[in-house]
Formats: sequence, C-alpha cells, structure tokens
Amino acid sequence: MDDEFGGRPGGALVVGGSGAIGRAVAERLAEMGADIALGYSSRREAADAAARAVRDRGCRAEPVCLDMRDAAGAAAAVQRAGDLLGGLHTVVLAASPTNSQFYAGSLPDARYLDQLTVDAGGSYAIVRAALPLLRESRGSIVAVTTVANRRYVLRDVLSTAPKAANEALVRAVAAEEGRYGVRANAVGVGILDEGMTERLVASGDIRPGDLEHALGRIPLRAFGKAADIAEVAGFLASERARYVTGQWIDVDGGYSL
Repeated sequence: MDDEFGGRPGGALVVGGSGAIGRAVAERLAEMGADIALGYSSRREAADAAARAVRDRGCRAEPVCLDMRDAAGAAAAVQRAGDLLGGLHTVVLAASPTNSQFYAGSLPDARYLDQLTVDAGGSYAIVRAALPLLRESRGSIVAVTTVANRRYVLRDVLSTAPKAANEALVRAVAAEEGRYGVRANAVGVGILDEGMTERLVASGDIRPGDLEHALGRIPLRAFGKAADIAEVAGFLASERARYVTGQWIDVDGGYSL
C-alpha cells in the first residue's frame, strides 16, 4: 500500500463511482495507490468505464451495485466491497441522486421525503455498515456535500437538506469514532460545469441566465471541475490529513464567501 494511506490495509469504496465527481475521486485515489470499489446504482456502463480508468492507473477496480434506497442491501454492498479489497481504509460518499429545483413552499411532501431517504438515509446506512471496517484500519470517511449550506441557492432544497444531514453525520462520526482512529470530513461542492449541473440544464431546471448570474457571484469567475473536488477529497483521505477531522472544505471558487 502506498504511504499516502499510511500503510493501511484494504482499499477505498467510492459511493457514486459512476458519476462525474465519483469517477474523478476514484481516479485520484488510484493515482495515490488505492484499490477501488465503485459503488453504483443503475449506471453499470459508467461504472465499468470508471473501473477501466482506475485500472489504467495501475490499481484494482471492482464495480459494486449499491442501492441507497435499501439500507440492508447497502450494508451488504459495503461488506462485499470490504471482502473484495481485503478491508476498507476509505469511504467516499459521492453519490448525488438527481434532483429537481423547487421552492420549499411548493415542494411535494413525498418528493422531499424520498430525497431524504435516498441521500441522507442511504448515506447513514453506508456509514454505519462501514464503521467496523474503518475501525480495523483506522481509516476515514469523506462526504461530498454542497456549499449551498453556507450560501443558499434558491430552489435548491432537495440538494441542501440531505447534504446538511450528511454534514451533521460527519461531525457525529468525527466526535464519536475518533477514539478508534476513524476520521470524517466533508468537501462542499460549488458550481461545476459538468455532472449534476449538465443534467439540470438539460432538464430545464437551470436556465442559461441562471448560470450567468451565478458566475458573477464567484470571485474566481470560473466554474469548477470534478477533478477539483477529487483533489481535496484525496487530501482528506490521505495520511497528510491525519490530524484533520470533523471539518469541511468548500471547493467553490469563493462562491460561499
């Protein structure tokens, strides 16, 4: 095992490995020497493509089907990932269930509860299942969240609410699991020009004018890339961040200032 992970046994589970951010994180962790289990829900072809990219970097890659709606099934998938890789030293929560833009006052109850179940509830099920493996390796969790919980974006409650719950979970794990050597941190995602943003533009939830307005609120005057998120996630997972826990780092070009 590369010294980037302190010689810890096992590999990394990247939940949402078929998405733009998840794939970028998997590639970065592989560059750092980690074998990868790529958790995916339905996009097997995208997960296979990400696995090939990991293997191209000289590391093992194993796609693992993981349904965040099914807590028991998610727990079984975590265990399978650990079995395949000989343990886990890192879990990255990079899944981002597709959402739509709603004002809070017009959002149907069922839609809100469904998003919480998948994103927040599914993330909790994964973390709970992974903790015994992470205690063994004295490993870490990195949750990919959103800067909109620092500077709110109108109509973005389906993203911000479950990600706020995931940030609370990160802090709970950091406070309670540090005695076992387990760390937990978060990366807040700003506005990217790929991944979820592309899907929301295609659906009409985000209009071109919305992006122009948002760009004017970013001090660096540029949208981010999935690779920008992956770089920080890799740092937080590595031994270089061995004394960092319970924190978040927003990667947003200054949007949340």
